[in-house]
Amino acid sequence: MPRPRPSLVILATGLGVLLVGAAIVAVPWYSGVRWQDSPEAARAERNAEAPTPIWLTPAPESNVNVSAPPTQASLPPTQLPASAPTQIAAAQPAGPLSTAQPASANPAQVYAPPQLSTPIALNARIAVAPTATPSISDLKLTDSAFTFDDPPQPGAHVHLTLTVHNPTEQHSDRVTVGLPTNWLPGYKLETTTPSVLDGTQASGMLSLSFDGPDAGSDLDVSLDFVTTDEVIDSPNLTVSDAFGRQVGKAHPPTQAPPAKPGPIYSIDIPRLKLHSGVVPVDWEPPLFVVGQVRGTANVTLGNSVLVGHVRGAPGYNVFDHLDQLQVGDAVVANSRGQAYDFVVTETEVLPEEDTSPTDATKTGRLTLMTCAGQWNPVAQDYSDRLWVVAQPADAARAAPDAARPVDHKN
Repeated sequence: MPRPRPSLVILATGLGVLLVGAAIVAVPWYSGVRWQDSPEAARAERNAEAPTPIWLTPAPESNVNVSAPPTQASLPPTQLPASAPTQIAAAQPAGPLSTAQPASANPAQVYAPPQLSTPIALNARIAVAPTATPSISDLKLTDSAFTFDDPPQPGAHVHLTLTVHNPTEQHSDRVTVGLPTNWLPGYKLETTTPSVLDGTQASGMLSLSFDGPDAGSDLDVSLDFVTTDEVIDSPNLTVSDAFGRQVGKAHPPTQAPPAKPGPIYSIDIPRLKLHSGVVPVDWEPPLFVVGQVRGTANVTLGNSVLVGHVRGAPGYNVFDHLDQLQVGDAVVANSRGQAYDFVVTETEVLPEEDTSPTDATKTGRLTLMTCAGQWNPVAQDYSDRLWVVAQPADAARAAPDAARPVDHKN
């Protein structure tokens, strides 16, 4: 059997190396593309950009609605006056042309038309040129608000209110409120005031139309939602008139009663110049961002465990410099619009199978984990794990050893 030429062997080996290299690059790239289009990526971005609400002072009565009602109620549709048509004076047909001169006219200065055998009536209809629609709407968006009745959490009631003013002397036709569809997940629209004339969803917007304000008056719109997820952000809303002209845009600040500790939305580590959204995970860290292990505690209510990738392809290295953290460094966990300050109190490297740092604690604790040690190409994993433990700043200053794992053997 003839031996293959050395040049062919070298060529085949080179092609094999190129294919392996391409696969090594392509797999993470493809995973990254899929991640960017995933609901988890959208949630991570939303969590990372979650606003700090304007905190409202709770009312003494628990059932008091903190959202101020509209100052002026909209008239029911049956009470709205019909739109007044534009009055155009019609040309009246003329009678026979008269040759009689006015009594006060000077005969020398008056034109006398010729005598006509048959009278002529001016019956022509004169077409009135249409009035061009102005490019700018007369209506004005004068106010908007986004207010939680309850502390932010799933099941909270929240109201989006806005006011449109009509300064003209004509009743306005419909007004349309547009909400981005990528904002809607996490919010369930329950009721509207006044009633919606119609609604459509297209081009990334949910459009809700209402009967417009009467002449010289306001239209007050209230959209009432219930949260179905961990969301606190307000929408970038748009308002347009019946001709599609923009009335106004708004991104009202979130107003809410003080929030209770919840799952972590994002973290900030000043030493690493790191700001990352956080999404719930079972155990494997997500791409690009940090994950909170499901079942671990809400922030400050126990051991909140966060995991992230260490190095590799772009997107797999959110915790690449976690080993640079030192005792005393600050870590900020953000939840439901509230920032919680932690201080690093311990760092350690443990074998991959040792997950004791994830054990529950009786007091608040933040535990960060990423890979460490030697890379095993067969197992496609690192041999060890780096654990960084942080305690609430106040507790760390008062008692550095306040947060310890619960001994389940006792």
